[in-house]
Formats: sequence, C-alpha cells, structure tokens
Amino acid sequence: MRPLRRRIAQAFARAEHHRRSVAKRTLAALATAFLLSPVLLALPAEAVAVTPFLGSAVNFAAVAATTITNTGNTVVTGDIGVSPGTAVVGFPPGIVNGTIHAADGPAATAHADAHTAFVQASGEPCDFTLSIADLGGQTLPPGVYCFTSSGIGLTGTLTLNAGGNPTAAWLFKIGTTLTTASNSAVVLVGGATPCNNNNITWEVGSSATLGSGTSFVGNILASASITLNTSASSSGGLYADTGAVTMDTNMVSTCNGAGGGGGGLPGHPTIATTPSGSVPAGGTVSDSATLTGGASPSGIVTFKLFSPGDTTCSGTPFATKTGTLSGGTASSGPVTVGAAGTYNWVAAYSGDGNNSPVSSPCGSEQVVVTGQTLTGRAFGLSARATLDVPHVDITVPPTPDTGEISTTSSSSTTTPCVAQITGLVAAHVLCANVTTVAFPGKSTASASVADATISIPTLPTITLRTVNSTSTTTCAGSTGTTTILFLKVGNTVVVTTNVAPNTHVTVDGVSLVLNEQIPFSTPDKGLTVNAIHVTVNVVGLAQTDVIVASSKSDIGNCP
Repeated sequence: MRPLRRRIAQAFARAEHHRRSVAKRTLAALATAFLLSPVLLALPAEAVAVTPFLGSAVNFAAVAATTITNTGNTVVTGDIGVSPGTAVVGFPPGIVNGTIHAADGPAATAHADAHTAFVQASGEPCDFTLSIADLGGQTLPPGVYCFTSSGIGLTGTLTLNAGGNPTAAWLFKIGTTLTTASNSAVVLVGGATPCNNNNITWEVGSSATLGSGTSFVGNILASASITLNTSASSSGGLYADTGAVTMDTNMVSTCNGAGGGGGGLPGHPTIATTPSGSVPAGGTVSDSATLTGGASPSGIVTFKLFSPGDTTCSGTPFATKTGTLSGGTASSGPVTVGAAGTYNWVAAYSGDGNNSPVSSPCGSEQVVVTGQTLTGRAFGLSARATLDVPHVDITVPPTPDTGEISTTSSSSTTTPCVAQITGLVAAHVLCANVTTVAFPGKSTASASVADATISIPTLPTITLRTVNSTSTTTCAGSTGTTTILFLKVGNTVVVTTNVAPNTHVTVDGVSLVLNEQIPFSTPDKGLTVNAIHVTVNVVGLAQTDVIVASSKSDIGNCP
C-alpha cells in the first residue's frame, strides 16, 4: 500500500500545481482523508461526476414501466407516471402534489428520458472503486463510485461531503441491488444539498429497496423496480426502467431543473394534530394541525376523515377538508359524521417552496362516534276493571307485548300476533312491533287490533274495528298516528275516521281519549301513543282502564 499511497500523493501534488489556492486546499484535505481509507482501490487526480440529464423526467417524483402502487398515507411532491403500463393504485389514500399520468404522452416521454439518463449513467467512467458491500459509516467526497461487490447495502449513515464545492455531484454505479436497512440515512454536509442540479444519482443494475424509516437522498435510476418500505422518505426521483415503483406511507419529492439549478427544500417541519373528542352519531367533529420546525411553513393542510372499518385509511374518505396555515396552525372546520364507530383523521401538509411535505400517520387521530340509544315498546290491548257489587275483577295483561326494547343497532322485534282474547274483554288478531334504525337513529313502535268487544257489567258495550297506532322518534323529534275504522259506545257511534291527537269523548259515564299522545323526556325523549284509552271512575260503575293499540318510542344520545 505504501507505493500506492506515494503515487496518489504525487498525483495530488501535480494537480495542486495547476489549481487555484482554494482548489489546492480542498484536494489536500481529500488526499489526507483517502490515504487513511482501507476501501480505496483507485483515485484519479480530480473526480468530477457528471449528473445524468433527466429531461422531462425531472418533474416526476416517480416513473415506472409497469405500475405505481401505494399503501397508506404517502405524500408525493411532483408528478407520477406509468408507461407503457397503465396502473396507478393507492392514490388516495396517498396524496400527489402534482399530476398523475397513466400511459399518456407525458408519462411515455418521462419514461424514455429516464431510460436515457440510466444509459448515460451506466456509461460514466469510475472515479473511485470501493471494495465494500455496505456504505454505512462512510464519508465520501464528490465523484463517480463503482464497487467490487455487485449488490450494495446501507446500514446506518452515509455522509456525502461536498467540501464547500457548490457544484459537487455524486454518481453511484451499483451492479445489481441497492438495499438499505431500517432507519438508515444519507446525510449531506459541506454545503451539499439534495436539489442542487439533481446532484446525487444512484444507478442500480436491478432493483432498489429502501428499508422502513430510511431517509434517502438522490435520484434512483433502477433497471428493474423500486420499493419503499413503511415510513421511508426519498428526496429525489424514483425511476424504474422496466418494473414497478411500490410505496407504503412514504414522503417522496423530486427536484426540478436537472443540469440547470433548482432550489432545495431546507425545511423539514413536523406535524402535531389535535382531533376533537367523542360525539354521538350525526354530531360534528374536527381536526387541527400544528407545524413546528422547518423554514416558516406556509400553505395548505388537507384533512381527510376515514370511515369506521377503514383502519388503513386506504378507501375513499368520508370527508375531505382543507385549511390554510396561519401562525403554523390549520383547522379542518366542522364535519358532520355518520354512523357510530371509530373514525380516523389524516392531516397532510403539502409543503411549499422551502418546506417538505409531512403527514400524520393513519391511526394516530381516532375519533369515537357513539350510537343513539333506541328504545320502544308496543302491545295490542290491556284491561283492568273492578267492582264490588256486582263483583267484577277483570285483568288482561298487555297482549301481545314486545316488552321494553333498547338497542344501539338496527333491529326489528315482532311478537307473534294473538289470534283472539276471550271473555268480557274479547278481541281478535292483536299485533305489536318495534323497529329501530341505527343511523340516522330512529325508533318506531306500532300496534294493531282487528276488532274488540268490551262488555264490562254496569258499562255500555264498547265495540271497535281496525285500530292502529304508530309512534316514531328520531333526534329531530317524535310523531304519532292513530287510525280507527269504527268505534261504538252503547248505541253511540263515536268515530269512523282518523282522529286528531288527544281527542276526548265521554258517553254514558265512559271517558275515552282517542289518539292519546303522551310525550316524555325521562330517561330519554320520546312519545307514547294509545289509539284508544278507556277510563271509568264513577261511583256505582266498574272502575275501568282499557288501552287499545299502544305504541311507545324514544331515543337517547342525540347530538
């Protein structure tokens, strides 16, 4: 190694003789660093990497030959394109701050230009040849890098040092695969920026895979496919010459102006979100986002609310809102939710000229929406009559009776209709039902009696036919209806048509309330509707309380 080091030092000395003093100092520093490196096999007197010309592909953050597929809340800054393939999948939930081109003219041109850049990169001569298979822990100056290993990994941090050179560029030529371990990073120092003339290029002979949490810098020109695992980020375009680009909850951005400038994104803000609390179904929710760090971020935050069951935030959002940053904070404004369940907010900042995009992950902003409590009861007929002389003691329990129904889901409870009741209180075909709808919350109770005859001693006979009642309650309020085809007390025909609520009639000591409607608010708000309520409280007559076709509905936990 000593003769090799002497030849390298002599080469630097000859180069120093022809350069300005600034260049002399730079090369001297590089010579000192690389004489100490065990991985260096060859080093020319001056390393100058040529940045491949991307053409129209410079405006694309991702170009693939077959498909572009996304899972999760990826944010892409720049266009994406597929050609000759046609499939772009996963946007939404992914966000593209640019245009999606699928098998159209711009996609075809971008793919052709990226292929040309790949060919140009593969033809560049090597400045350095490294005998390592992993770039982790290395600090490298500008130049064209080749490797004795066909596949190259990155575990940990690779530092690219521009040495104060504003035009510094790097080209890495990898024979087969490029694979980064989880949470690896490419770090720039010495004045290097990722968007200075698209100055960092990775030419990959087959496929590139960025491990989860990797922070990567540079345009990737892959012969086959490019895969970004969960939460990996890339500052630079992804160009898959013959295969697919696959993303999963990533941050990807391109730099405009290959070979001719283009500003960097020095600001990398973080996002903190505050969703509203739990609300009843049909209530309103909201989200707010606060950006910290970065370079005074401005612009738009897009808020997407995903429905219950969409735990990956990959379906069509239930609602999409935008808010403009003011003082670093943006708000979604109110959103009226639907059915009960756990909703997920995702807030995505689109970035600006000085700041990269950033998004909250799916599952970090959950809002629990609770259902309405839906209650009801219905029965066909009940009766109670007592008298000492002559002795009268009649009891007919509510028949048929649904019982008290209470649920938060859609349901229907129907008791078997009773064919007949015999005795002094006789009736035929009595039915009762309670039906609930979870959202919009609604409880409906109904009861009916085909015909009945009430023949209680000391009272005139009461005859009725085709009696129905219905009570319906929603969060907006309650309504009730009663229909009575025929009603006769003794020799008096009381009604043969629909009757108004709470119609009072008295015949021969018998008091009747027709379409009796009794609102209540405890424990929940609701309404009881009795089609016919017969009472007698006269000395010498049987004390009587008969209810025909009773329906009760109520609802709780309204917004």
